Amino acid sequence: MEFIDKLFDTPIAAGVSALVLLTIGLLLKKDRGRRWVISLSLLLYIRYMVWRALYTLPTEDVSSMIVGGVVYLAELYGLCQFCFFTYQSWSPTDRHPAPTTTYPTVDIMVTVVDEPLSLLKQTLLGCLSQEYPKDRFKVYVLDDGRRLETKKLATALGCGYLRRPDHPRHAKAGNLNHALWLTDSNLIAVFDVDHIPARTFLKETVGFFEDPKVAIVQTPHHFYNPDIFQRNLRVGELVKNEQALFFRSLQAGRDAHNSAFFAGSGGLFRRQPLEEIGGFQTHTITEDIHTSMNLHAKGYKSCYLNRVLSAGLMPETFAGYLKQRKRWAMGCIQVLLRDNPLTKRGLTLSQRLDYFGSIFYFFFGLPRLICLVAPLSSLLFHTPPIHASVLPLVIYFFSFYIASALVMKPVSRGSRNPFWSDIYEIAMCFALSAVALKTLVAPRKERPFEVTPKGQHIKKDTSAELTLAWPHLLTFGLLVTGLALGTQDLLHDQNDPGLLVSLGWGGVNLLLLTIAMFVASEQTQGRQAFRLSRDFVGELFVDNNSVAARILNINEHGAALLLENPIFTAQPSITLLLTSSQGAIVQLTGRIVRQGRLPSGDVEAGLQFIDLNDSTKQVLLDKIFGDPAPWEESYRFKPGVGNSLRSLLCALTVPWKAFTWENRRMPRISYETACRLQTTTSLLAGKLQNISFTGVSVLFPSTPKGSLVGSLLELPHITLKVSPISIVPRLHKTSIRFRVESVERGEQHWRNVHDQNWRRS
Repeated sequence: MEFIDKLFDTPIAAGVSALVLLTIGLLLKKDRGRRWVISLSLLLYIRYMVWRALYTLPTEDVSSMIVGGVVYLAELYGLCQFCFFTYQSWSPTDRHPAPTTTYPTVDIMVTVVDEPLSLLKQTLLGCLSQEYPKDRFKVYVLDDGRRLETKKLATALGCGYLRRPDHPRHAKAGNLNHALWLTDSNLIAVFDVDHIPARTFLKETVGFFEDPKVAIVQTPHHFYNPDIFQRNLRVGELVKNEQALFFRSLQAGRDAHNSAFFAGSGGLFRRQPLEEIGGFQTHTITEDIHTSMNLHAKGYKSCYLNRVLSAGLMPETFAGYLKQRKRWAMGCIQVLLRDNPLTKRGLTLSQRLDYFGSIFYFFFGLPRLICLVAPLSSLLFHTPPIHASVLPLVIYFFSFYIASALVMKPVSRGSRNPFWSDIYEIAMCFALSAVALKTLVAPRKERPFEVTPKGQHIKKDTSAELTLAWPHLLTFGLLVTGLALGTQDLLHDQNDPGLLVSLGWGGVNLLLLTIAMFVASEQTQGRQAFRLSRDFVGELFVDNNSVAARILNINEHGAALLLENPIFTAQPSITLLLTSSQGAIVQLTGRIVRQGRLPSGDVEAGLQFIDLNDSTKQVLLDKIFGDPAPWEESYRFKPGVGNSLRSLLCALTVPWKAFTWENRRMPRISYETACRLQTTTSLLAGKLQNISFTGVSVLFPSTPKGSLVGSLLELPHITLKVSPISIVPRLHKTSIRFRVESVERGEQHWRNVHDQNWRRS
């Protein structure tokens, strides 16, 4: 015991922490020793938990022992979870597309219930555009929504249409099984209604089935819209998608153990093994992981190609996000209770550990909730959950915490920001705690399969936000109260080091909880569809003149363009030329809806497409979604500790960020000159303030009388026909914004004024 006491002596512990962190830093700087980095981080975590068990558990009374023991068990869950994470990320595979020497037949199945048909159409077009012999694959729509419009769409595109004749049972699994017995191709590819495959999907995945033991090939899920954390916190690309860590790192690690599993979409099956186990499993509501586990138990292999070959939609709302995660948690717990991977015959030890680790993760709600409210036992009830001074706690806890944050960069392959796992879990912990308890109490009760809503147009709904976030708000109030009372106690009794620890712990929890609460505050969606960042070269035709343009982002409704100079035209529409993926020139008609100058001096213009026919839309969608290379490029940026701290600071400022959108069709330029406004009843002198090609702002000494619609505004050498947009009275003056209807006199002078002032600005 004396040796152990010396080992945990504060100066020695501080020296060990500094040495280990320095070693981790040097290994990361040299970009090597990935496994050493993971091992050192895990050792620091184990050391912290041993120190907690030996020196910090309260023992003075029963209530303290119960509180301290519960909190310690919650932290012990975190250690177990980190061990599973270490095991699964230890040796990830890096497969390359397998060459295809034969072309087996493929049935591509797209499941749909009540999602928007626009989403289904995009996915079907992606499926039909496969670079694979056209006579070797068939696309089927599996409609559980039983809509006539869905059948018409499938028929119009030349797809098969399958609908269950009876009342649908077993949700998605039942829908797939119904189609399984009605089709006969060698392979089956499955896509959700919102997951659009790249044109190379089949070409890069089918080759793995040359090995007759391969039953599953899975690819990562990539999402082209921001998740609720990126969108509602407005952190954008500062933070990667919340699911990226699993799909870009952990699935590749599981692949080394032959336990990568089907993820519900973007995967292929060999028909014969699937029929051998009775089709997609219907005993739980997570048919994907359960089906995969049964195939592995039969001795079949899985392959994980860690290359983005399809793109889908994340749930757009906090409600949809929680609905999806609750279904996953409930289904995984059902798998544990009904078909435990630890005791299932046929699985290897590695597969048992991987499957159990995936299920074990979904119990995080209760431990996270316990750690979130743990400081309140000391701050409100004077029952500290931990007996420790600040200095040793910093040495033991923060050394492993910083080490694990440093490790996240190489392990996650740029897919996870350190510290953000806490935000994700706090946002979900209340909902998932309730689900876990319900499922454990009644494991045999049939649970409905709730479809995750996709393709929603988001509007502000305060009542819905309060319904979902009330546990967070209640905990927030308790933490604020506890911190206030704890601070008051600290001022009167400065000899209680445990109180200082509880204050610090509660303060950090309050900070994380605040960010998590902001996630529930939905940000209104301005566009009807998400824009995808792209870098295409294009050409504009404006008034019979060619203008070079570069596409910054695009969807089937419009695009953002980068121009050298603003576009000044009175024409209602212009033409954008793009080169299709097959090399043909595509003409897109649109109108300029906004223009604005960038700090670089270039102009960003918003183009809204108009009157695009179906064939043009199909070519455009293939241009946007068909090439998988841009999806991979989005993972090149590897976030580190510094970037994560900046992203957390950015998230904390959300309530004070004004959401602005520049929607002027033409950029305004400051231009002051005398002018006169001529109406049907009066003539009023004024001063021009700024101009654009479609509008002007004028300051008058008083408000003009009568109607201003169709009045004439006289400038030097120029006369404009204008109509008012807004009238704003000021102190002794009136500011009026006019829309320019036409140039009555001096059109060339008007163009010269814009050109000269734009260059000067």
